[in-house]
Amino acid sequence: MATTTQPRVISCDDIPSSPTSPSSCPSSPSKKLANPLADELLTRCLKISDEITLLEKKLLQRLPPKQRSKKGNLPIELRHFKNAIMVEQRLLESLSYSPPTPKTQHSLRSSNLKFLESVWSVAKTCSGLQVIFRTVQLLDHPTDNAAKLRGKEKKELKKKKTPVQVDIIAQSGLEWIKVANLSQKRLETEFAKARWEAEGFRDEESDEEDDIPDDDHQVEGKGKEKEKDIAQTILEFQHGSDAFSLVKSAKSMFLAAQQTRVQYLHPEITIVLPNIDYDPENPQPGSPVHALITAILETGARVQTSNNTIICPTPSGPLKDNFGNTITNRLSPPITQPRTPDSETPEEAALTTLSISSDPITLITPQILLDCTVLLALVSDLSHESVAETPVFHRYILQQVRAEKEEPLLPHWIYPSIQGREMICTFDAYKRFREIVEIVGSENEKVRADALVWGAGRDWRHPSSSPSKSPQTGNDTGITKSETGDILLPDGRTRTQLIETLQSLSKHPVPLTLNLPITVVDSLEHKLTSHNPVAAKIGPELSAVNRSSLFTAWEMGITIVTTNGSVVKRLEWLVEENRRKDDDVGPKVHLLAIARSLVGKMKKSVEILSED
Repeated sequence: MATTTQPRVISCDDIPSSPTSPSSCPSSPSKKLANPLADELLTRCLKISDEITLLEKKLLQRLPPKQRSKKGNLPIELRHFKNAIMVEQRLLESLSYSPPTPKTQHSLRSSNLKFLESVWSVAKTCSGLQVIFRTVQLLDHPTDNAAKLRGKEKKELKKKKTPVQVDIIAQSGLEWIKVANLSQKRLETEFAKARWEAEGFRDEESDEEDDIPDDDHQVEGKGKEKEKDIAQTILEFQHGSDAFSLVKSAKSMFLAAQQTRVQYLHPEITIVLPNIDYDPENPQPGSPVHALITAILETGARVQTSNNTIICPTPSGPLKDNFGNTITNRLSPPITQPRTPDSETPEEAALTTLSISSDPITLITPQILLDCTVLLALVSDLSHESVAETPVFHRYILQQVRAEKEEPLLPHWIYPSIQGREMICTFDAYKRFREIVEIVGSENEKVRADALVWGAGRDWRHPSSSPSKSPQTGNDTGITKSETGDILLPDGRTRTQLIETLQSLSKHPVPLTLNLPITVVDSLEHKLTSHNPVAAKIGPELSAVNRSSLFTAWEMGITIVTTNGSVVKRLEWLVEENRRKDDDVGPKVHLLAIARSLVGKMKKSVEILSED
């Protein structure tokens, strides 16, 4: 008998076996397929499985080696979606070699695969994809002080939650998407059924009312009222139909989003209707499609139809992040597309773009501000050299020595976050950084500090000397360009020489795109607090050094890169507790969860000097 060619499975040795592994496929390909429809659906199902496997491989390749072995560490959560695909695949496999019967054919025609294909198709258009299939919680009775509740009160609050299903979370958490495979034909059928039921219901009421005699004026008035009641009854029956359950889901998602904040903002809700045609320029009022879309928009959600048009509840600009920067629309490719290998097929290139856009590094602004903790990590011997464990080291230093051996900080975390970007730091952070280097830094750490930061001619020992660069006025730092176009410092050093200095003292390759030197700027703390009441209120809760860096980045609208997780967490809490308006936001933060101290003269009995 003729053999059937099985769909190609993409191998990936460093990923656990997927639903497409050979063991899960039919074991006897030589048998003639008894159900062609099941085989067609199975082929489509395996195609999605192959693409998921390839996406996971691409995501793993972007992770540091240490992170690749950790379960559930991918930036995109695919577990629930993969399980749904696996369940569907097993069902289709069992039906592929069974003769068609009315029951099996009905099961195939009602397969969930078409919905899964629609979800996957929409997900591949997303930027900053985070999750496919997640249940979020809607508090039945939200409270402003939920975070402060303890004990019995907290348990009671948890009991008042309603689960809400979200199909896709994208735009780095700022967009929640629900996909509905509702067809236009089904929508029209349900609306016609609702009209028929409503008219039958009104006819029964009319028969009862006809038994009561009325005068002519009452008859005329009741006639108009009757027509109005019939229209209202039809509308109520339509809203009670299965098609309108989507409106209830949109409302629940919108309410849950209003109880959630991502980057200080509420997520946007988008309902995707891939099988519904709708032209906003010609809405056709009164049609079932117009009625459904209008009802969804009234919940506060957006609607995307088959012609890839996104209709918003109110005329508004594109979705923006917490600094007013436009977030890439899924339907409009970004101006600068991520570079993908020329040898890739369009499908593979789409998955490559998806994996790149899910990286938090893509959210970092072109200009960044480094705080004191990152400056210390950039010059520390722990980051650049192989430091042996010594009993005289403080226990925190010993922990960092071991952590560096397992996962080097510079090549895997810091360099990818800062290379190719303009780097600045505030004078307060620079001063604190130089004080620590002078007290506990080794000779190599001091040389790196000189190559890393240019103090703009301002002596950190005497802050009253010539001013540093102002990020707003752009005061001259003395940095110019050489004849070859290289950055030239007043002391004659070039950017190339600064990178060579760092490279001579490091075991890790220093990126040639590292835009040295880091320039020192004046703090904009006072400027921010003069017009931002939230910043003015929370300022006293932060140390002077932390306040200087955070508030300057906040005022400039740029990303601050830090390893100080405790301060970042406290800042987010302070902003939420002291917000005056719903759209109040804090600074954009890129947190590196691994810190490094200086090891130069650190002894077990010496207190670690770190940022306040």
